[in-house]
Amino acid sequence: MALALLTTAPSVEAAGPVPMVERPFVIALDPGHGGSNSGCAAFDGVVREKDVTLVMAQDLQAALQRRMPHVRVVLTRSGDETVTLAERVQRANAVHADLLLSLHANASSSGPQTGFETYVLDVGLAERDAAQVARTGSDAGKPGHAHARSMLRELELSSHRARAAGFARRVQQEQAERFPERMDRGVKQAAFDVLLGARMPAVLFEAGFLDHPEEGARLLDPGQRALVVDGLVEAIVDYYHQHARQR
Repeated sequence: MALALLTTAPSVEAAGPVPMVERPFVIALDPGHGGSNSGCAAFDGVVREKDVTLVMAQDLQAALQRRMPHVRVVLTRSGDETVTLAERVQRANAVHADLLLSLHANASSSGPQTGFETYVLDVGLAERDAAQVARTGSDAGKPGHAHARSMLRELELSSHRARAAGFARRVQQEQAERFPERMDRGVKQAAFDVLLGARMPAVLFEAGFLDHPEEGARLLDPGQRALVVDGLVEAIVDYYHQHARQR
């Protein structure tokens, strides 16, 4: 009887391949400053950097969602809140962002200055980050494992810095095309904590000198600011086309 049941039972077809659902490409936008950290003041003495960066980030988020509806765009802060630099990186890491763009406006340290510039993480700080990973890992007490963790982190950081540098160059290029009369201050390295610990390519963009009467007015003007945002959109779209399938 058991044999009869086995032979008359309906056959089960072999399961077909299970389609892989790729996670969305995630862009983290970091509006610099916020809350008790106002950033620099505009030339008028009223508007603060934290307000400009938040509006710019919100405009950029909306533009990216229109241009690339399949891409997820998140902000490290969505209002006038105090967020530490470490928290900003943690929030980007938590959503597994593929790219982090921190938005800022400059202020002159001595004499009037103008121009836009983009920063990537300083090499020395990146090396210290890799060493920190090795020291704080669960197997930090095992020299061989700690060394391996440090090497892997260094390779990861090297890859991220290379992509970040390429993206930073494109950011500068797009801004220069839209504002040929403005000073292109280039791509630079700096020890910005907001880029430290990022598990993805990360750059910091200084949109212009907010305390300069002409340039500050440009950043406060919605039409001019839209051109800045448009340049950032094009740089991000280009980055996506280059790297979205290489994750």
